[in-house]
Amino acid sequence: MKKNLLNYKGLYGDNNQRDFCDYIHYELLATRSKLYNWEINEHLHTDLFQIFIISSGDGILIQNTKKIKLKAPCILLIPTNTFHGFEFQSDVSGEVLTVSEQFIETIFKNTPLILLELNRAKQYSFSAESEKLNELIYLKNKIVSVISENSPYKQISLQSLFQLFFIALHSLKNTFEDQKDPYNNRTLGYFYTFQKLIKKTLPESKLIKEYAAELRITPVHLNRICQTLVQKSALQVVHEYCITEAKKHLLYSSYSISEISYLLNFKDPAYFSRLFKKQTGISPGQFRSNNIQKK
Repeated sequence: MKKNLLNYKGLYGDNNQRDFCDYIHYELLATRSKLYNWEINEHLHTDLFQIFIISSGDGILIQNTKKIKLKAPCILLIPTNTFHGFEFQSDVSGEVLTVSEQFIETIFKNTPLILLELNRAKQYSFSAESEKLNELIYLKNKIVSVISENSPYKQISLQSLFQLFFIALHSLKNTFEDQKDPYNNRTLGYFYTFQKLIKKTLPESKLIKEYAAELRITPVHLNRICQTLVQKSALQVVHEYCITEAKKHLLYSSYSISEISYLLNFKDPAYFSRLFKKQTGISPGQFRSNNIQKK
């Protein structure tokens, strides 16, 4: 295991600093994968959101030690700060669109429900003759065409096309879900911003009242929002993010459990271990041991 997590500021293998405000990049899947013999080690991007469109061939997504078969044709969404790696067969055919997280947030700033949906890795599988897939491929082709244009309307065109693309994907959510959204945009907006604040401040610790103050609401209101949306207190939501970060270090670094607890701003490693076990059912040491054996 490496001491530090494999974290790229840019694309895989690229740590060049860029202005990611409106960053959009397109390439064939083979362009980068072929360089690494079709195996992409597990890594994450702190500022980039990726869309993999796999049209044919076999592949495996590796995420948190799990191997998930990719069934072409499919579309795979990888949000920022999500560990992922791939094992592709050399005959795989596909494309990759990479956009900045800020670009996503800009186009859906008034639609927090979609932002929440885009906060999780997802695979959408289709039949080869799927009308919905054809619609998405059409939008993807339009996006690729506009990327190469030099037009004063390029940015607004891309924003509109990406909106249509993600809305088309969003409409594919499970049919058993209530189509009537019981939560208003303000409630969802507060919760999404709370999530962003947690990600931004970790590993520093903040009190719930400090998060609430940044949102300009009361701690009681913030707790009510979290209970309504995820049936957890605001503190439990913060702890959940801490445990997720801890899992990344346990899986992908050689830091000791005490070192990880200090990295995440826990002053007492024993308290960190108790919290980890309360959240996961096993100790940090057991979690690391169990998952290393699976690799």
